[in-house]
Amino acid sequence: MCIKALKRFLKREKNVVMRKVPPRLRLIKKEVSGGLQVSCLAFGFYPRHINLTLLRDGQPVVEQELAGGEVLPSGDGTYQLRKSLEVSTEELKKRHNYTCTASHLSLDNKLDVSWESGAERVHLSTLSALLVMVLIVILLGIFICVKRRWRCTASQ
Repeated sequence: MCIKALKRFLKREKNVVMRKVPPRLRLIKKEVSGGLQVSCLAFGFYPRHINLTLLRDGQPVVEQELAGGEVLPSGDGTYQLRKSLEVSTEELKKRHNYTCTASHLSLDNKLDVSWESGAERVHLSTLSALLVMVLIVILLGIFICVKRRWRCTASQ
């Protein structure tokens, strides 16, 4: 009796049990004291088994350096996995390239997301230089306007 009921249930729910949902992948950076935490997050995948690797300059980061690593249910019938690495300020200066890569039954190829440490600092310095230039142009414009008005009032 139980076996028949189980077979009927499996036949009915086959699409749910046998489905494949590909993971979504994010590489998250968070400032922490003494550096940065780089987290590789795979979420929304089914079935449960996934291979998630964090690479530094193309080489896998050893598991002992990583925090997390447990596959957890997401509450919507899919799963999630996070692996995090603490990167010191000194390591950030070396401008390593970090890549989060995932292999899953639902994927034909590996899924990769990359980030180069130090890249934000370059963008910040470029933005700062641009801001200074805009400020100089505005001040120069104000100076020219004031000087012209002064000439006009002085000549009258």
